[in-house]
Amino acid sequence: MLKLLLTAILLQFSFASLALTLKVGDVLLKPMDCWSCSLIEAEEETIYSHMGVVLAVSPEIIVAEALNKVRQMPLKEWQLTTEKNQKIAVRRLNNDKAVDHLTLNHKELKRLFSSEFEGLSYDHDFRWTNLDESNREKLYCSEFVGKFLFAFMGIEAPIKRMHFLKNREAWVRYFKGNVPDQQWGNSPGDFERSDLYHTVGEL
Repeated sequence: MLKLLLTAILLQFSFASLALTLKVGDVLLKPMDCWSCSLIEAEEETIYSHMGVVLAVSPEIIVAEALNKVRQMPLKEWQLTTEKNQKIAVRRLNNDKAVDHLTLNHKELKRLFSSEFEGLSYDHDFRWTNLDESNREKLYCSEFVGKFLFAFMGIEAPIKRMHFLKNREAWVRYFKGNVPDQQWGNSPGDFERSDLYHTVGEL
């Protein structure tokens, strides 16, 4: 019993230590358990189907994401939808000057999010250029992170020609026959593989 208690305390301490090292601009890659999530993970050969970006670290850690809509929430709440028995990867830009810039200008980053991105619609069609009925851009998770960081400091998002080859019939059903083959886009897997970032730990 004592051994189990000590293990639990050590795990809590380990999480707290990592949480304290999170920096504004860190990219968080999350495994999720849903039908479309499994399609994304299989297609991209990754365990990650969703992602967000650290928007603030004080007084609490806040994550911005595009899911249902572009929004922000406390990290503890954001973690709740992580797939059972899986962990969130924390990736950070390799460019130390860019990391320092994000840290020093975190208030401006949050203002940009609030004024230009918060509340935008989620893009279920996964198209790099897609507008809603009000002519405002719709964004999916990895598209949002890429375009948000680019808008703030010109960081290029990893993008490619998208493919939807694995589980093709399921993709055809998802897109109702209009699959965006070879259209520009990205996924959490592209941020996982990008040479612009390195992994600093897991949550």
